[in-house]
Amino acid sequence: MGQATADRFSRLFSESEPRPKRARSPVPEKPGLSWSSFKDLFRLEEGYFSLVLVTVVVYSTIWSVQVAAWVAHLEVLTLTTALGLLFGLIAVRQRWLSSWLVQPLALVLGLLIAYWQTATADFNGSFALLWAALRAWLAVALAGGTSSDDSIFLFLITALSFWLAYASVWLVYRARVPLVMILLDGAVLLINLSNVPVGYLIFLFVFLCAALLLLLRFSLFESMRRWKRLGLRCADDLGWDFMQAGLLVSLAVVILSWVLPGSYVNADAAQIWDLDSNPWVQVENAWNRLIAVNGGVIPANRGNFTNSLVLGGNPHLNSDIVFRVTSSEGGQYLASLAYDTYDGRGWSTSPTYSIALPKGQQIPPEGTPVHVVTLQITVVNPPGEQQPYLFAPWQAGQLDQPSVVLVSRNTTSIVAVLRKGAKLAAGDRYTVQSYVSSADVKTLESVPFPSEAPKLPANYEGPLPTNYYDPSILQTYLQLPPHLDPNIRTLAERLTASAHTMYDKAVALENYFRSYTYSVDVQLPPGDEPVSWLLFRSDHRAFCNYFATAMAVMARELGMPARVVTGYAPGEYDTTTHQWVIRGTQAHAWTQIYFAGYGWINFEPSPGFPSFTRPLPNQYSSSDNGSTITSNPGTSPNVPTPRRLPFPNDETATGGTSSQERGLSWQQSLSYFALSLLFALACLLMLFAIWWRRLFRHLRLTAQIYGRICLLAGWAGLGLRRAETPHEYIHRLSHVAPEQAPLLERLGDLYVRDLWAPPGSPEHPASSGEMREAPALWRQVEPRLFLYLLRHPYVLGKLPLQLIRWLWEHLRSLWGRRRSFELPTPSALEDL
Repeated sequence: MGQATADRFSRLFSESEPRPKRARSPVPEKPGLSWSSFKDLFRLEEGYFSLVLVTVVVYSTIWSVQVAAWVAHLEVLTLTTALGLLFGLIAVRQRWLSSWLVQPLALVLGLLIAYWQTATADFNGSFALLWAALRAWLAVALAGGTSSDDSIFLFLITALSFWLAYASVWLVYRARVPLVMILLDGAVLLINLSNVPVGYLIFLFVFLCAALLLLLRFSLFESMRRWKRLGLRCADDLGWDFMQAGLLVSLAVVILSWVLPGSYVNADAAQIWDLDSNPWVQVENAWNRLIAVNGGVIPANRGNFTNSLVLGGNPHLNSDIVFRVTSSEGGQYLASLAYDTYDGRGWSTSPTYSIALPKGQQIPPEGTPVHVVTLQITVVNPPGEQQPYLFAPWQAGQLDQPSVVLVSRNTTSIVAVLRKGAKLAAGDRYTVQSYVSSADVKTLESVPFPSEAPKLPANYEGPLPTNYYDPSILQTYLQLPPHLDPNIRTLAERLTASAHTMYDKAVALENYFRSYTYSVDVQLPPGDEPVSWLLFRSDHRAFCNYFATAMAVMARELGMPARVVTGYAPGEYDTTTHQWVIRGTQAHAWTQIYFAGYGWINFEPSPGFPSFTRPLPNQYSSSDNGSTITSNPGTSPNVPTPRRLPFPNDETATGGTSSQERGLSWQQSLSYFALSLLFALACLLMLFAIWWRRLFRHLRLTAQIYGRICLLAGWAGLGLRRAETPHEYIHRLSHVAPEQAPLLERLGDLYVRDLWAPPGSPEHPASSGEMREAPALWRQVEPRLFLYLLRHPYVLGKLPLQLIRWLWEHLRSLWGRRRSFELPTPSALEDL
């Protein structure tokens, strides 16, 4: 019955004259090598616009890999991806080799290109050195060891980029499954975007728009081909109609998905995914063992530091030496960055701005009194870093190299200090002078709770009391997620019931967790809030991330501003070299609590790690040495007064500011702007192309061409004059562009005869068959007219006036419509 219906529709929409049945064409033989067969390699039935969309999808993925900056020299991926797309297109269109032979050939070609690119980038073109590095890596892999050779990672990621581009073209044009291609590229894109600043999400926006348009274009092409097989007719420009609607729908879907809430987690799926025995975790562990990248943010066994801290399972830290430290005062905790926002699953930092810090410029201390500790830090095996963090005791005061200070936009508290340039690499060395609090126990016990501290009116302009808490600090560092277990607060109040000062309550919380057992074998149940689970449903075994989080949350429940800091514990002292040796197993997290007037004070809640010792009274007095800074730094003759950093809207600042969102440099901001501008231009060009194809579509073919000629010439300052015939106008255009005169004269003649010649007469182009020449002639003239328009953009000078005129005419028409609906006056009724 379905076949009968199809046949009925076929006869209804087919031509009146029956067409003879076409015999089934035999399978064509494999063509020989010729110029025509070579041209067929780059001829796509789906249209070149589909190839443009595939290219956009692939390159948005590759660019996300490049901005993630896993290793150096990732710029080679641009050429490698282009070669992969080209070879994929040739492999799809060729008919000389079978598919079973093409796939191994693509695999080998990808390895050869990656070998060539890696040797050129990392070994100055020496293929022998790269071969030796590959052999050494293979020996390490077979022996079960760990490798940290960046060139191996560059080799693999270059080969993968070639194969990704090749597979994308193959899946679309040969396998006919563009959805699989989009899922494959999308997975790679999301993995990389999770490790880059938020501004690079523009790649995701471009990817989604191109992917949705590609699905629409491919689905429409398949439908039109099926309709033609059934004998059904459709408009030739139907594809552009669908693409116009598809572009608008794609933009709407992407924007809507951007603003809708997310973070839905399926508990059953998450439980399966989080198991250490699932295949993905096993592959990830093997990858991290064989490819430990120095320059990237792959979770390295020596510690991995990113802008977020998610509480999960075993971090799998190893004992590789990370730093060798020479300290002027014992072992010191080295901090990377501080987190202020807890969402019930992990920590993140609120928006920041960056301040360029020249070499040798001092950072003012956030509290006093402090004493200066000098450290010389040598990088042996660099940690994993999302940004180029400089590790130093809290708080860093002065560095021997240019750096960037990240400051919280909400509180103007320092969040981290970044290296200006590349991330830490093996062999790097830097010297830092840090401020360490000199406040003794009795001094800290005198600091009141924020609820008991003095409150000042908003218009207060006098000197701030020492025990004053800034409201922005309280708002940021007392934040807690909604629906937190109320038993956490109850337990915190019970544990600190006998303590009467804020410092004593913090010590009580610290001592409580030091009675737990330190273990990295943690299995957090899916959907559980980590602090509540640790306190009430675990076996009291966890590692530093959990202890630091639990103490910070309980401190906030009691009204104490608290945050979590990550970095490294002091390590072990080497009596031979007189240096502190810090290993990967010392990657650590601890808690800081804010005391008014004295800044952030460190606390160590993790069992098995050395606790922070408080100075004795007057241990670091300025009379003993010149390394102490008090509330009045000018009283110390040996210590220069540190210059203030230029905070936003600070009129007293002497240095220049760089107010970038989330600590972005001006180069990153410029790249975001350029990417956004390119994307906007691409959307405008796409909309113009759709409008241009639909222009004058209700007119006959020659009228459409003549109308477009008039429009382009008018934009170039050669508009049609009044009482000017088509022949006269075309003749005038031919004088301006004599090289195009034959084509223009021919098109003008076809238009005139099509318009005024009697239908059916020999002079009419439709009768003589000359109408079939019009599309080919227009395809030759159109790009040359656009090129002339680019050289003579007369329309740009008139555009503002035309826009004002259009608005004026539009307002006049609206006013006329309103007046036409007004009721007649009484005098007008009397006249009637």
